Amino acid sequence: MVGQYPLVFSPIYKEMLWGGSRLNTLYNRLLPSNKTGESWDISCRPGEMGIIENGPAAGMAFDEYIAQDRAGILGTRLAKEERFPLLVKIIDANDVLSVQVHPDDKYVTKKGESPGALWHPADTGKAEMWYILTPPTSGNLIIGLKPGITPGILRQAYENGTVEDCLNPLPVKAGDIVNIPPGLIHALTPGVMVAEVQQNSDITYRLYDYNRLGLDGKPRQLHVDDAIAVADFEGKLSKTTVQGLSIKKDGCTMVYTIVNPHFAAIKYELESKHEETSDPGAFCIYTCVEGEAAVVPSGTLQSGCVDGVNLVAGRSVFIPAGLGGYALWPKHGKPCVLLKSFVPDIYSGFVYPLRQYGYTDADIISKTIVSP
Repeated sequence: MVGQYPLVFSPIYKEMLWGGSRLNTLYNRLLPSNKTGESWDISCRPGEMGIIENGPAAGMAFDEYIAQDRAGILGTRLAKEERFPLLVKIIDANDVLSVQVHPDDKYVTKKGESPGALWHPADTGKAEMWYILTPPTSGNLIIGLKPGITPGILRQAYENGTVEDCLNPLPVKAGDIVNIPPGLIHALTPGVMVAEVQQNSDITYRLYDYNRLGLDGKPRQLHVDDAIAVADFEGKLSKTTVQGLSIKKDGCTMVYTIVNPHFAAIKYELESKHEETSDPGAFCIYTCVEGEAAVVPSGTLQSGCVDGVNLVAGRSVFIPAGLGGYALWPKHGKPCVLLKSFVPDIYSGFVYPLRQYGYTDADIISKTIVSP
């Protein structure tokens, strides 16, 4: 059995109508197409299986590695789950994406598999979040609907070709975090690059696609009825960026931003070496969003990963639940920023640390996104 150590994976690239080549120009990636829209960096899906790139398990499929020790790799809270819970991507939007929305788990269960669907039949609902790597050319993303838009108004706008008049623009800048729960209509806009953390699902309901043809020269499939059925028309979902709450430890400022039953996201602003210990209950993932970091486990000689991982901007590393102690620190004497994602115990992994640091429940509710 191969031991536990920080894992990096060979990226899975997705050619998209709206894709570009900035994964090469910004991150020195060798791309299969100049319309590469997505890099799936942590993926455990049939037909889209991550292959380990480093250490003794190099060349092994992710699911095979997990099967060696589900509790030690996924964590005791996740070992019995049939499906790996998260999918982590980098997205390059060279053009506008379709106006879309994702369903929640209940809607997917109720609906069942759709004939002719574009997604895997085992997929769940889809909650996701974005970390803005480079802002859109216009300065705005599409997040939610304008006030007063009803299902009837939106359907009429679809029939009239005026959907864009119903959409809410959200100004963003590099470093901003945007929560995209099920039901929130959204679209990435030209020029933006994001790191995305999401449920391990590829279900997207397209409401509007600017009358474009796909790469195959055919109109892309829309899902107007489903999109309207799941969309938030009552304004219950936040349409702003997430401010977050900060905790300072050693050489690291940790900004707690989003937590829900599917994932939590904490931004790590590293100035110097910072010690961590893995959670035996659940794995975690670090995505480098700025600078370069070293990720080195304690007892690296025993783990077989003598030098740990050099995590460059745009790449992610998987930390097994049973790894134990490890250190993070910025390379080349320059600060760096990591996005930590994990499947949380909402109270102990997110709310309790903030309370211990002196934040009130009112602070937590107003500055972070907590979705029980």
